[in-house]
Amino acid sequence: MAKSKSVLISGNPYVEMREAKGDRLTLRLVYNLGTTADFDDEGNKTYRKQRKTEKMELWLWNKKHLSPTEAEHNRQAKETARLVREEREREFRTKTHGYVFAADRAKIDFYEWAEDYIAEYDKADKRVVQLALKRFREFVKGTRRYALFSQRITPDQLTPALIEDFVTRLEKDCVGEGAHTLYKRFKKMVTAATKKGVFVENPCDGIVAHVEDADRLKKDVLTAEEITRLLQCRFDRQSEDVRRAFILSLFTGLRYCDVKELRYRNINYEEQTLTFQQQKTRRTNTVPLRSDLLAMIGDGEPDTLIFHLPSPTACNKALQHWVSRAGINKHITWHCARHSFGANTYYNLKDLRATSELLGHADTKVTQIYTKVFDDRKRELVNSLPSIEE
Repeated sequence: MAKSKSVLISGNPYVEMREAKGDRLTLRLVYNLGTTADFDDEGNKTYRKQRKTEKMELWLWNKKHLSPTEAEHNRQAKETARLVREEREREFRTKTHGYVFAADRAKIDFYEWAEDYIAEYDKADKRVVQLALKRFREFVKGTRRYALFSQRITPDQLTPALIEDFVTRLEKDCVGEGAHTLYKRFKKMVTAATKKGVFVENPCDGIVAHVEDADRLKKDVLTAEEITRLLQCRFDRQSEDVRRAFILSLFTGLRYCDVKELRYRNINYEEQTLTFQQQKTRRTNTVPLRSDLLAMIGDGEPDTLIFHLPSPTACNKALQHWVSRAGINKHITWHCARHSFGANTYYNLKDLRATSELLGHADTKVTQIYTKVFDDRKRELVNSLPSIEE
């Protein structure tokens, strides 16, 4: 004869009572693991509930009339079963869904949670998400009132006031859409954590990063005349790899992170094109190459790096020295090559879509900053006319 069962405490897992010998009821935990579909020989589909049980070293007296001692035993056993069930539910839901309970929230280090989140993150903007967390940690470490949280920060310590100060710092340090882009990725992490119960309320709600003068290019660009001066400027101990790689960026719009990884297999000598995957966006881009650029690149084994470049800091230092030797009074970094290519291309073509495609932009709205350069150039030409004297 089957033993009768009944639920003592509901939930997942729930506490189940089973009849046993000697006027007793044994207790066990039952986990609901969902359902699976089975097919019989005729192809009919049936569903079966999946469960897992866990034995509890607890039991109850199963009598109509209990002595005071037996009643106290049952009370204590039920209370213990309730506490054990709640603890098992926290463990089960954390393991299954990643959810965090209030009792465990104070134990969480948001930095560790974010690192785990990034490790499993598989979208194209993963590097930007990593950079957003890095900038946040740098901000916390470098701000006196928050420096205490530089090694560990709990959800309760990550307050809206701290987020607002972080956004203010991003807006101060970044140009263009940089602050908006980094904060958007940081907020994405915090929102995901909120959905998992790490935060009771999202501390980023209502806080935005503003983009000031988003239509204006804030980095210096090199004009065609200045590029010619650079090409004509040579000096002793100049790094040939830095020189050749920067020239390629000036004529193709490649970022430092892209030109650094170029290999000879990226070059199609017959079609005179360069095809590569942009490190920032993971988009594949193809740009045409002139014969003089191909001659400068040369050829080699397909898997061999075309350029052997030092760190970005060392490259920018070498660039500034080169620019100064060429008599150009501008602060030029490697990324200025990309902006110079975009500005000069639009200035010559007046074709926003073509310029956007050459730069590998997903949207022409991003390319519109170069139309502002064109407007500024027109204003410079007008202002260069002689003044009117009456």
